[in-house]
Amino acid sequence: MGNMALRQSAKDVAKSNCVAVRSSISLSLVLVLCLALVDSSTAQVDTTISQQESQSVVLPCPVDAEKCGKLHSLNWFKGDDRIAAMLLGDSNVTSVNKEFDERVTVEQNPYRLVIKDLKIADEDIYLCDTTFFIPEETCDNFNGYRIELRVLVPPTEVVILDAKGDRIKNGSVVGPMQERQSLKATCTVRNTRPQPEVSWFRGTKRLTTYSPTHDLVDGLYTSTLELDWTLSREDLAQDIECRVKSAAIQNVTVTKFSVDLQVRPTSIDINGVKHHTVQGSKVVLTCDIHGARPAVNLTWYNTTTIISSGENEITEVRSKSLEKSDGTFHTQSELIFNATRFENDRVFRCEAENIVLQINREKPISSALTLEVLYPPVVKVSPSAITANTSEIVLLNCEYFANPASLTQVEWYRNDILVNVNDTTHYKGGNSENVALVIKSTEKEDIGNYSCQLSNNIGKGTSDQKINLDVQYAPTVEILMIPEGPVKESDESNVTLFCNVLDANPSVLTKVRWYANSTLLKELPDCEETREDLCHIDPSKLLLESIGRGFFYNYSCEGFNAAGWGPRSEDKELLVHYEPGPAALSHFPLVAVKKKSVTFSCSVDDPGFPESNRFRWLRGGRGPLQDIVTKDWTVEPVGLDSRTNYSCYAYNEGGKGVMATVNLEVHAPPFFIKNLPPYTGILHSSPNATLTCRIECVPRCDISWQKDGVPIERNDSRYFIKEKYMDASPATGDFESMLSVLHFNMPNWPDSKFNIEADNANYSCVSTGNIVGGSIRSRTYFGIEYAPENTTVSENIVYVQEDTIPGRVICKSRANPEPSYKWIFKNETIANGNALIINTAMNRNDDGTYTCLAYNKHGSSIAKTVIKVQFKPRCEIERQEIDDQDTLICTAYGNPIEADFSWSIKTENETDENLGSGKKENSVEKSFYILQTDYAISRTYRCVANNTVGYGPFCEIEVAEQLAWWQLWEKNTLIILVAAILGLLLTVIVICCIIICICRRRRRQDKLHDKSSSLREPLTEPGEYENLPFHGLQTAPNKPINAQIFDDEFIYADLESQHYGPINYKAASLYSQVKKNKESGALDDLK
Repeated sequence: MGNMALRQSAKDVAKSNCVAVRSSISLSLVLVLCLALVDSSTAQVDTTISQQESQSVVLPCPVDAEKCGKLHSLNWFKGDDRIAAMLLGDSNVTSVNKEFDERVTVEQNPYRLVIKDLKIADEDIYLCDTTFFIPEETCDNFNGYRIELRVLVPPTEVVILDAKGDRIKNGSVVGPMQERQSLKATCTVRNTRPQPEVSWFRGTKRLTTYSPTHDLVDGLYTSTLELDWTLSREDLAQDIECRVKSAAIQNVTVTKFSVDLQVRPTSIDINGVKHHTVQGSKVVLTCDIHGARPAVNLTWYNTTTIISSGENEITEVRSKSLEKSDGTFHTQSELIFNATRFENDRVFRCEAENIVLQINREKPISSALTLEVLYPPVVKVSPSAITANTSEIVLLNCEYFANPASLTQVEWYRNDILVNVNDTTHYKGGNSENVALVIKSTEKEDIGNYSCQLSNNIGKGTSDQKINLDVQYAPTVEILMIPEGPVKESDESNVTLFCNVLDANPSVLTKVRWYANSTLLKELPDCEETREDLCHIDPSKLLLESIGRGFFYNYSCEGFNAAGWGPRSEDKELLVHYEPGPAALSHFPLVAVKKKSVTFSCSVDDPGFPESNRFRWLRGGRGPLQDIVTKDWTVEPVGLDSRTNYSCYAYNEGGKGVMATVNLEVHAPPFFIKNLPPYTGILHSSPNATLTCRIECVPRCDISWQKDGVPIERNDSRYFIKEKYMDASPATGDFESMLSVLHFNMPNWPDSKFNIEADNANYSCVSTGNIVGGSIRSRTYFGIEYAPENTTVSENIVYVQEDTIPGRVICKSRANPEPSYKWIFKNETIANGNALIINTAMNRNDDGTYTCLAYNKHGSSIAKTVIKVQFKPRCEIERQEIDDQDTLICTAYGNPIEADFSWSIKTENETDENLGSGKKENSVEKSFYILQTDYAISRTYRCVANNTVGYGPFCEIEVAEQLAWWQLWEKNTLIILVAAILGLLLTVIVICCIIICICRRRRRQDKLHDKSSSLREPLTEPGEYENLPFHGLQTAPNKPINAQIFDDEFIYADLESQHYGPINYKAASLYSQVKKNKESGALDDLK
């Protein structure tokens, strides 16, 4: 903003200078200019320059100093008015007319006039008039240089209007319109300069129109050209263009539209079948219509009947329209159908029309074709049905029509099987001379449906109808029973007998004779007065009610129809089933024993029909059991669930007999339900102890207790016995049993506890026998148990060298039951069993205490052994200052830790110089070696340590020179010192930054408060102001800008000092913040 104001001020100064120069032009120069003005009106134009409105244009003024000499002055004229002048020489003054002051600039080197923001009024002939100090004879520029300036204004719009005055968009389509119709449009070019050339075109052809009109308003032309054109086919698919040509536009402007032109069809043609077609062939008739727009609507006719594609499934109309390059349509329609005899000699016609024909009420155009169809014979037979008896004559008629009508073959079919008409003994006719067929004598085999098939050169035709020939004969029958299978007497069901016709014509029986075991039972229907209920019935059915054993016969029948009685059928037996008689049940043995077997036997006196050999069994009232059907059933083994009732009955297809039932009694010999375990362990300090046994026994038996084979008396105070008789348990299958519990009365035992040595004994539970079993007993060893104690190891300390295997260590303990052992090292189990056996080589990490844990269910006990792994020492060397002496310290790490040391120096030839063993300084694992103070070269010191196992590897250190003071310190001390120094340095830097920021802020505030005094000081040296280009202007106000709004983006050169060079740039920057008052010329402060 400040720079922009500075440039504006310079321009104002220059203008003031120009005014001053104009006031000092000599009278002779004025006379020369006047002469130039008089001469400029008659001279020719030297060049023409065209430029767009609002642009800048440069008008050149060629000056040839070699031909004409030194230039004195130069004047620019617009028409007859001078607009600028330039006086050359020492003063070098330029003057511009006030009207053009802001837009016109006069330049030199080269000489030219620059007009900015070109306007229409600037269009004129410009004269550059030159005056030379001493014109040369060779100069040819006495009349000046004339330039014709043309101002170009492109049209604001080119618009096409229709006859109603509505705008037609560029590239749009007008219509629809019809041929011979008049097209009216107006093309208007608005606000342009110079006058444009407007014309109408169709493609490359210029259309004949009226002359254009041109209206001039404010220097701008509006040109209009009307079009009145009769449309024809030549206008199809063509653009109607309004073309505008002008110097103001670079290329020809084209605004166009097209016409949706509708025209009539020009031709129609139908083609397809040349001569004739055959029935069943696909016929394709094609109708082509050309030259129509829009596409035509096409209709097919069969004679006078309209054909549509939805007429039937085999007729199809396909139509398509293709637009050609000229905009018209080629419409093609195909009529596709299968030729039949009905299309023979029919006329097929194609009619087409579009909207043009409809509007002008013209008839549709059409084309026709007559079709000939060849087809095979169409056959018809009669009569539809014939009924005859055997040995009669029958005539079968066959009629037809065909194209061609002559036949090549005649065939008759019965039930679609070819009839041998050559059998003249049975048939007559059935050939091309006599198509009808005669059957001389009918037989049973002639029954069927007869059809006639005729052939000509085109194909075969078969009659759609058939003649049904029926020949009657006597029936052949059979007996059917419903139900078919045997009948149960107990069901008291009915059986229906059917006299079924196997072969008869007619198949309906009018009479039937029924037989039982070849004896006539009944002839139906029976229409005697006493049996009217048997008169109007179906004679082929005979109902037998409530079938029992008395209906067991062989049945047969005879049938009668219109042809007479037929033969009697084969016999068929009616089977009747009835159930067996009552059953009898027995078993052995009479009393069953648990876990043994019992056999049941079932029998009947009357086996029934069919004879029964199958039985059903029930147990406890449940059943029948599906897997047992025999007369004998063995139950094995007998259990608690066997103590129930058993039933049986015989059965066959006729039903089941009467059931028999018995109850089974079961005994159980003595048997241990719960016996004594082989071993019973008890903790010696346990306050309670019992022994329990339970014995199954039916009938009941008694239980007694023994210790080491001696009965325990019931008055022995150390024991007491409790008994209970238990009921049978269906869940476990146990019979009634005796439960006995032997209690140890611990308060009556010495010290109220067991003796671990004396109280171990064998205890027995003994039962008495019963009628089905003898006495039984169960024995247990009663052992007194205690936790492990007195646990020891075979070796308390084991020494072993690294990479060797130690000997085994045995762990022992006393306990009952016998204890288990495991070895623990570092809280992990490493072995199970009382022996610690290590089969891998030991390393130093295996050193430590190994624990043996002996345990049983009553407790545990431990013993420990220590394994010491001995290994050769390794060493490390470090360098320290001890008692102000540079010392090397060699530390050994081994087991045992006591070590001896040997120091040496590694020489250049890889040999060692022995330095001795160093000093121990009350440390068994370290050796100290004090370095000499007079060495000045790098040395490698080596140390080796050994203990009772052997020598370890060498360790070494490179000593380059004597240590610096900081190298003698320990690492932790050195780190603390460095950290303290860095912290102090960071603190000082932060404080300095804070001080600098405070000072810079305070200094900036002081400068802003002092600006007013500094601006009032002189900005230039004496005599310097007169040399400035803007000398003579009104003195600018010297008021400083408020520091609070001093927030512009400029960087001032005198920010830190008031004066910088010949110009106070800060003051100039402040000066740029003001603007000039256009009315008074005074400078006001920028608000």
